[in-house]
Amino acid sequence: MVGILNWWLVGAVLMTTVALNAQNNPRPYDTNAVIVTRQLSKQLFDLNSIPFMEPLVTTVNATSNARFFRQASIPSSVERPYIRFGVHSMLGFVRDDQRVYRPQLPTLAQPVDYSKYVGFRNGSFYLRDTIGLAVDLIRRLFHKSVDSGRVRVPEQAPTVFGYAPTTIEIDRAYLLELVRTDPEFAPLYNLLPESSQQLVDSLLLKLPSTLSLPPGQNMRTIVAAVPQLEIGSLFGTELLLRYIPPVVFDPNIGRFSFWGIGVRHSLSQYLRDPFLDVALQVGYQGTLLRKTVGVTNAQLEARGEFLLANIHVSRRFEGIVDVYSGIGYEQLRARSSYRYTLPQQLQIQLGLLKVLPDGTVVRDPAAGYPGDDVVQESIAELTVRNIKWTLGIARSLGPVTLCLDYNLGSWSLVTFGIDVQW
Repeated sequence: MVGILNWWLVGAVLMTTVALNAQNNPRPYDTNAVIVTRQLSKQLFDLNSIPFMEPLVTTVNATSNARFFRQASIPSSVERPYIRFGVHSMLGFVRDDQRVYRPQLPTLAQPVDYSKYVGFRNGSFYLRDTIGLAVDLIRRLFHKSVDSGRVRVPEQAPTVFGYAPTTIEIDRAYLLELVRTDPEFAPLYNLLPESSQQLVDSLLLKLPSTLSLPPGQNMRTIVAAVPQLEIGSLFGTELLLRYIPPVVFDPNIGRFSFWGIGVRHSLSQYLRDPFLDVALQVGYQGTLLRKTVGVTNAQLEARGEFLLANIHVSRRFEGIVDVYSGIGYEQLRARSSYRYTLPQQLQIQLGLLKVLPDGTVVRDPAAGYPGDDVVQESIAELTVRNIKWTLGIARSLGPVTLCLDYNLGSWSLVTFGIDVQW
């Protein structure tokens, strides 16, 4: 009985598809092939968007989350408050492992659970979700085809930092062969009338032969800069403020803005004749990144929250240089949203866009080429933690101080700053 129900369900899918495709005006695209491809494209994006974009989101945030201190000396009391204004720049380095990731294809490891798509009402069965069932059937076909090597998923693909045009190749003829010969599908296919068999053939053969993955932008470094204000001191405590409005540091990164606040407190004031100045600092930084991503032209908006705490020390060699170092803990929480439509190449393969003899790609709704205006959205959230060691030197020339340091942790950074105190 279960087997008969399964065959009836799939037959209902095909008959419903026939009805959906029976249009008064012929057109070059198949509505259901478009909807199925759109859902598969979203699943593909969801599987690959985090590993593709995570290195950019984390490294941009980490790069901007530097230059919070350049010495540990904080007076316990002052006759009048002092203000220190500086401009600080950061150079972050991309690791080799951040340039590639392992892509995935939406697949279904177990036979399709048809019970999710069927209901029973008024003494008869009805289909709840034709497209959902079709998507699961194709994912199941993908699974079997990947195992056989006839759908090829590359071992590696570039992240936003890497570069290599990469595609998932789909042997549509083999999918059709599976439907006709595999024991999981063939009994139903052979029982269908010829018109329904032709519909199955058409749906599979109109799937895209390739699914393009974003090619990356071949980046090795990331640059950021920020103006910073420090005010002190009250009971050996300083307040730090920083802000930068949306700005494009690099066209490959997009539009980035951030603000931060920090508090530093002197610990060495509680010690008698300390050899080193010692201070404790806590801070918070908020960031916003907007960018257009990949072949889908996805509109990325990534919001990050950075918490930091560090303990740092410094030693002044009078008239020569200050040497400073610190160990810090950082935690980044980022939420990224992507809004996108089907890539142009997919729209061409599906018959949604028209290619003119000169190679120009156009929309022509009157002729049945409307393009794809359905905006899909994917959400990615991540939490990253990092322990960072900083080592640097500073040189004061009157009220002006120059500083340079290196930061070692999950991300390597070189930073430079110049500030003026009055």
